Amino acid sequence: MAMQKYFDNLDDYTDTRPSRLMEFTKWFLPAVIFVASMIVILGTCGALEAL
Repeated sequence: MAMQKYFDNLDDYTDTRPSRLMEFTKWFLPAVIFVASMIVILGTCGALEAL
């Protein structure tokens, strides 16, 4: 009986762990935003140079 309760608690613990997708997004999203902003800045500079 005690072992069954232990496994239930273990299942509850694994459910509260941050998912791999969230860990990936936490590092991936700022990189995407940074790269996108650099493209916008360089694109703006290129457009101003063409004028």
